[in-house]
Amino acid sequence: MATDTKAAISALDMAQKAIDQAQVSPTTWVQPWSKDLVQFLSIGILGFSCVALLMATALLWRSGAPPHQVLRVFGVITILGFSALLLVVGYNNEQLTPIVGLFGAIAGYLLGKDSKTNKDE
Repeated sequence: MATDTKAAISALDMAQKAIDQAQVSPTTWVQPWSKDLVQFLSIGILGFSCVALLMATALLWRSGAPPHQVLRVFGVITILGFSALLLVVGYNNEQLTPIVGLFGAIAGYLLGKDSKTNKDE
């Protein structure tokens, strides 16, 4: 058991020395995932989002939900799906930060706005 721990620590030390020698900085970071994995995850996220939207459509239609509730549900599912997609695709921080900020603002508007029909219920 102790030899396994020592071997793991020495492997970590060697990896750290290799990183230090390579002069890798956060700005030169590349996507560690393979192209096939990113494509599979992207299709999976889009498929899951579409299934969630279809299920929400069926449930909201059966319950006769008001339009503001439909907008909220569809907006939140869409924003979550696209945010997850952007994270998997792997844009860098300079590109991802404004997009996530915009999605956050839209989600805050959708969840925070209150119409007169909501207050009457």
